[in-house]
Amino acid sequence: MYRILLLILVLSTTVAGQGIDFFQGSWPEALARAEAEDKLIFVDAYAEWCGPCKMMTANVFPDPEVGAYFNANFINVKFDMEKPESEEFREVHYAKAFPTLLFIDAKNEVVHRLVGARQSPQLLRDAAAALAQVDDVDKLKSAYEAKGTAEATYKYVRAFIRSGESHLRIANDHLRAADLDFTAPATLRLILISATEADSRIYDLLLEHRAAIAELEGAKAVNEQARRAVRATFEKALEYRDDKLMETAVDKLALVDRDESRRLASEGEFALALRGADRKVLVKATKNYLKKGADGDVERLRELFKNLENSSFIDYSEVIDLAVEAGTAAAELSSEGWKDYYRLARFLQTRQRLEQALQVAEKSLATLGEGPANYRRSIQGLIDELREATK
Repeated sequence: MYRILLLILVLSTTVAGQGIDFFQGSWPEALARAEAEDKLIFVDAYAEWCGPCKMMTANVFPDPEVGAYFNANFINVKFDMEKPESEEFREVHYAKAFPTLLFIDAKNEVVHRLVGARQSPQLLRDAAAALAQVDDVDKLKSAYEAKGTAEATYKYVRAFIRSGESHLRIANDHLRAADLDFTAPATLRLILISATEADSRIYDLLLEHRAAIAELEGAKAVNEQARRAVRATFEKALEYRDDKLMETAVDKLALVDRDESRRLASEGEFALALRGADRKVLVKATKNYLKKGADGDVERLRELFKNLENSSFIDYSEVIDLAVEAGTAAAELSSEGWKDYYRLARFLQTRQRLEQALQVAEKSLATLGEGPANYRRSIQGLIDELREATK
């Protein structure tokens, strides 16, 4: 169930979200912050020489999906367990192997312990399991029904969100109360976590009270939640192929970031055209997206290339040309452009554009330069294959 929520929470490459934000303060400061924000602390206890630790640092912690979930639900900390920086932490906690991943409450007690590296999907499941240990839903429900306070509602709704259950009825019922105090911290936090879709009254409340919420939770938290809500509405518009709903997503993002809303508009036009049946509409939308939405953004360009490559229109020469334009632009911008050139060469080979594929494969090899020998052999093998085919 939690993955349903994650799909709503996580932004695509078009919206911010660059992995886990690790807290830079001391261990006592992390504990104090966990108590103030009523969150668990996630600790990556690692060693500098540890290969699996390096893998997680390079590939898992930067994952936008992981970042969205961990930044929303935990105070995140990293400690090298063999250096002085972890001395206060090591007075209470230990690691017999690396990495050791800990979920610790504000009382400095371990809620959940993991040993060994995790890929993103497993780490997300483990994080959900840690939260489930502290979210006693039956107890929270009883408190909500007995008290009906903003604090009780906030904690009850938060448990629903963490588990992937629908929270909107409970949140809306509370936020419609005639005598509601919109200055109360719990009310502001309830608005923040409940604003999961831009086409909603709660999203409007988020924007209306964003200054107060930002003062309480930080401007970054408000902006990221607003963008996540926009993305959820965007995806819903695609699912139902709803132009009006797409306009709503764009208009709501414009209230937060006007420039980004223009990019989203061109992305939405392209995404809807991709799901349509009119090739000319797709070609026009793709050209617009290349110019106004994906220009200068490696990840957007890669995604655009992939979408065109897998589209039902890819047998048309003009669509192939647009895919090549997107793939080439990504390669020129990327620090590892040889990979993009290699994928593009393989794509052109499948489309029987062999001479063009050969030129791109040679660019891949030239861009790799004195890179790893195994990569050079793979690219050279493709070049030899294409040279033989074009004789």
